[in-house]
Amino acid sequence: MANPALAEISGHVGYDFAIIDNEHSIGKIKDVANMLRAFGELETTAMVRVPGQNRDYLKRVLDAGAPDLMIPMIETADQAHAGVAACRYPPLGSRGCAAGLVRASGYGATEDYITQARDELFIALQIESIKGVENTAKIAAVEGVDMIFIGAIDLSGNCGMLSQYSRPEVVSQIEKSMAATKTVGKYLGTTPRPDGDYYQLIEDGFLMVAGSADTTLFRDAAKVEITVYREGMAKRGK
Repeated sequence: MANPALAEISGHVGYDFAIIDNEHSIGKIKDVANMLRAFGELETTAMVRVPGQNRDYLKRVLDAGAPDLMIPMIETADQAHAGVAACRYPPLGSRGCAAGLVRASGYGATEDYITQARDELFIALQIESIKGVENTAKIAAVEGVDMIFIGAIDLSGNCGMLSQYSRPEVVSQIEKSMAATKTVGKYLGTTPRPDGDYYQLIEDGFLMVAGSADTTLFRDAAKVEITVYREGMAKRGK
C-alpha cells in the first residue's frame, strides 16, 4: 500500500526482510524513499521490486537508497546482463553517476558510496515464464546476479494454468528452475504455495521465502474482527 507506517511496523515486529513492491502497487519512487526511511535503523532488510527492466527507473530507485533489488520477468541472459549493468557504476556497468547528490550516499556524506554500492548491492531476478525456466542456468550464471526468485503465480499463468500451482506441469517448471539455479550456486527465493509452505521450501533450499502482503494481512484481520463481532451480536439476538 506504499505506506511508510506499515513498513515501519513490519520492521518493529521482526520480519527478516520486506519487499517494497513497485511492480503492482500504487507506490512511486518518492514512496520508496519514505518507506526506506521508515525502516531506519531497524534490522529488517528492505528489497525493492521494480516495475520492469527500465534502466532509468533502476538508476533512480538505487539513487533513492534501495539496498537490494528484485527485477521481474527475466527470460534471457542478455536481459540479466542488461539489468545488472544498469545497476552498477562503470567500469562494471553503465549506471549514471550522481553519487555526491543522492539519498543513497547520504547526499554525499558517505564518501566511499561508489565502493559500497559495488560491494553490497544484492540483485534478485524473477523467473516467471517457461522461457525463463529454460534459460535459468545462463541467467543465474551472470556475474552480479545473487538470487533467482521463482514467481510461481506468473509462471503458472505462462503455463496456461494461472494459480494452479500443484499441477504437474507447473511443478515441473518450478523444479527445473530450482535445479538449474543450484547447479550455478546462486541463492533461491519464492513465495509459499499450497504444495510448498515456508518450512518445506526452506528444506528444499530456498533462502528467501516471502510472507504475506500488507493488503492481505489487513484484509484477513478485518474479516476476522467483523466475523467475531457479528457472531457475538447474533448470540445476543441482535
